[in-house]
Amino acid sequence: MEMDVRRVLDSLGDPLLAVDRSACILHSNAGLKELLGWSRLELIGRPISTVIPAGLPGVPRMGPDVPPWSRRPAPPPTRQLLRVRALRRHGDVREVEVRLSPWPGSGAEGLLVVSFHDLEAQVELERQLRLCKRLNVLDAALTQVLALTSDEEEAAHSLLQVCGETEGWAMGTYWRLEREEEVLVPATVWTSSFELANFANVTLRRTFAPPEGLPGQTWSRREPVWVQDVTLEASFLRADVAAKQGLRGGLFAPVVGSGRVYGVLELFSHEPRQNQLEDEAIATTLGQRFGQFLDQHDLSEAELTRASTSWRIWDSDLMGLFVSNSHGRLLDANATLLRMLGYSRRDLREERLTWTVLTPPSQRLTLEGALRRLRSEGVFHSMEGELLRKDGGGVPVLLGSANLDEGRVATFVVDLSDWKRAESGSHAQVQTRLQSLISHAPVVLFALDRDGVFTLSEGQALGALGWKPGQVVGMSVFEVYRAEPAVLTHVRRALSGEDFFSVEMLTSGLLYETHWTPLRDPDGRLAGTLGLAVDVSQREREARWRAQLLAEAEEARLAAERAVRVRDDFLSVASHELKTPLTSLSLQLHALLKRARQTQRPEDTEQVERLEKAQRHLQKLARMMDDLLDASRVAEGQLRLDLGDVDLVRLVREALERFQEEAQRTGTHLELRGDDAVVGRWDRARLEQVVTNLVSNALKYGAGSPVELHVRSSGTLALLEVTDHGIGISPEDLARIFEKFERAVPVRKYGGFGLGLYIVRQLVEAMGGAVDAESTPGKGTTFHIALPLAGPGTHPMPPAPTQTGLH
Repeated sequence: MEMDVRRVLDSLGDPLLAVDRSACILHSNAGLKELLGWSRLELIGRPISTVIPAGLPGVPRMGPDVPPWSRRPAPPPTRQLLRVRALRRHGDVREVEVRLSPWPGSGAEGLLVVSFHDLEAQVELERQLRLCKRLNVLDAALTQVLALTSDEEEAAHSLLQVCGETEGWAMGTYWRLEREEEVLVPATVWTSSFELANFANVTLRRTFAPPEGLPGQTWSRREPVWVQDVTLEASFLRADVAAKQGLRGGLFAPVVGSGRVYGVLELFSHEPRQNQLEDEAIATTLGQRFGQFLDQHDLSEAELTRASTSWRIWDSDLMGLFVSNSHGRLLDANATLLRMLGYSRRDLREERLTWTVLTPPSQRLTLEGALRRLRSEGVFHSMEGELLRKDGGGVPVLLGSANLDEGRVATFVVDLSDWKRAESGSHAQVQTRLQSLISHAPVVLFALDRDGVFTLSEGQALGALGWKPGQVVGMSVFEVYRAEPAVLTHVRRALSGEDFFSVEMLTSGLLYETHWTPLRDPDGRLAGTLGLAVDVSQREREARWRAQLLAEAEEARLAAERAVRVRDDFLSVASHELKTPLTSLSLQLHALLKRARQTQRPEDTEQVERLEKAQRHLQKLARMMDDLLDASRVAEGQLRLDLGDVDLVRLVREALERFQEEAQRTGTHLELRGDDAVVGRWDRARLEQVVTNLVSNALKYGAGSPVELHVRSSGTLALLEVTDHGIGISPEDLARIFEKFERAVPVRKYGGFGLGLYIVRQLVEAMGGAVDAESTPGKGTTFHIALPLAGPGTHPMPPAPTQTGLH
């Protein structure tokens, strides 16, 4: 697959993968990994059934279960939209929509792009619609059966039967809470079959004290409890009988009414439950509908007792009650009212009592307005007032009235004498607490009249201004702040009636935030302004300090970037300058070693070993200089490739032969597995450098353990894996090992510049490939390399596909 095509696919945000005519995956982008969890290197070379197990229409299936004679490439399919089930990396299935689009252009002939669209939201919406339909059917059935009965137990049995037959449950129970004993008792049981009689008998003999058992837990939690298999639930106390009767799934719904939980409904099925969310929605509907029914049932009973209760209230001493006509004459009154006001029953019979007689003159206008609202609205909203006693004294009361029939009005009267005495004492306490709060708060609370004279000056923050609470009261603000023109500007705005927020910087350096609120007299005229000022000087100093820290941090970052550029320039010059003397030293050392080996004298054996050791160190130093030189070339954009046909298997085998001596010295077994030949168009020297770096790393970090290399071809790609069984790499280090000068091991112990893997990645990507690694600390590391057999893209980029072709 051409590098340019891959770049186009990588630039698109939607999940995509590309397959050839034989249904082999050639490429996948980051969007697919985010959707399904598969990385690019995990999918390259594998059949499309890895991601879509059922395959795609028009695309041949590949795999061990498909006969070889049926694996013939199919003609390119036409663009089409399909709904399929895709397999995520961790094994779960996700429903997606895919579009098949042939890639346009001759350069990528036969390439098929498969774009994915996540249907999770649509699937959830469809599930919600199905659930809503089920709930509507169930709700209609419940409405019908509950309308035919007024008995609690009969309604519960009908409700359980309708739900069981509609939703496929086998058995149900209504547990009613006996409030006196705080225990759940079985009020009624419904079964779909006489075969469940044994379980029903056991249920009818049980009680639960919340939170005992699953019914007790449901009542205590006030929310549904869902159990996939009750026979495996430790808190289900009838599990042994349920197992014998073949009951598995369980659902428990609290019966929630207005301000209380009446009990619990339980349902059982023969099969384990699978969909918790839908079952819990059913339970909520069931419990709420039955709770509403029981609320109405209680309300009906309350209405039956209301008539007798009203007479009991009339005869009680809780409040005074009287009935008057539309002209304000009292027709009747209870003993409590007569005793409160000092009148007798005779006064009432002689028609001496009227609203006018009982109301002080100062409150008659207010009372008349309330009575007008009573006649128009039918109710006299409760209000505080005063009624006159027979002896002329006043009684503070709370009044409220409501219209009866035939122009009569019922009025209640509550004596507030004791409450008023207590209130007068508590009012003084409230004033004292409020004054203490203002005096100790770190603010300044002040008020000015319409001429700018202080009428209030309180708050702990006055000390910073050099004032004491109340010290400036009676003084003009224009005199006190004559040296602060900015403050006086805000004062003039406030005295004009404006409500606003301001910030003032005083000449002393203090900074205040002030909220100005206009004050008005009872007639609505402007009377002055009220201000609340907060000292924010410390906050401002901290803000400037944070800004200074940010500026210093930015300056340090720029300095670090300059230092990195200087370091890179130095490494580039140093690597070039050191390369020449190293080459000369290597030639001289090679000549000395050759001469020492030719003499074959016993006394020269130690000298040969020393020369060989020096040669190994010199080769290591030369590789390090090559790394520095290559890193500088990459940084300067001067990396060049000399492309030609290269057999990757042969190249790897030759590299392993060069490492045999080092492998024997460290006790490491080198193993090569792969095809007979994998030939591609690459830069031989650069590819040899990639293999050398990876094998050298494997010998360094996995010394003494086997090192395995696997070379294979997927048809369009060459795949190389290098595996060691050494110290491994931690997950946090794995993400950065391909960066420049990054290391996952201590420098003192293993040495090196941290450039080897950085250069590997740069060289592989320059040849159109990709490199990745996976590792388990303590168990080893595997490096994966994928290279296009056709080499890096040399053809012009094919025309980009249209937007509709990839969606």
